[in-house]
Amino acid sequence: MDPSRRNLLKLLAGAPLLLTAGFAGEALMRFAKPSMKAGGIFDPADEPELAIPPLFSKEYFPEPWTCLPFMYTVKYKIFSPEKEEIRSIPAFIVRLNDDRIQAYSRECPRGRGCTLNFVKESIRNCGCGTSVKKCCCNIELNNPAFVCCCHKDVYDLANDGACVRGPSPRRPKKIEVFIDGEQITVGRMENLLV
Repeated sequence: MDPSRRNLLKLLAGAPLLLTAGFAGEALMRFAKPSMKAGGIFDPADEPELAIPPLFSKEYFPEPWTCLPFMYTVKYKIFSPEKEEIRSIPAFIVRLNDDRIQAYSRECPRGRGCTLNFVKESIRNCGCGTSVKKCCCNIELNNPAFVCCCHKDVYDLANDGACVRGPSPRRPKKIEVFIDGEQITVGRMENLLV
């Protein structure tokens, strides 16, 4: 038998295996990167992006510890006929006592669908619907904080959102804030994929 004919038969016999491996690899890549189009292995990563950047004015924050709620709207690329999904995340933007302005997600760092409340007065009554004596987060704090009444966690805003009560693994997710004259624009949220 001619060696070139033997190589041709080997190639024809191995072609189904190569095609199967190629299709399996493509399916695996689509699992790892769901919005990837066919052959888009080397395209940039599909990261969420801010759909509508919230705008604020400095006049909305007349005094320290002014806190405004807003919805942080994010666009996710997905592999479906719609090609994208819009999600809204509740958030707060706060003027601190040193005139810095910071924004945080209201989603509790411990998850499970709980949202944080902003408490400007004494933390002895966090607004969780109980009396001062039975408040879920009975703690002395000299400045406003975020409180999660589901998990009884308190996050100190004067200390970069650090958890001062409760076993929370981290502070709330911060959101970039850009100030240009009198206009305040909200940017990217940290660890958005998590």
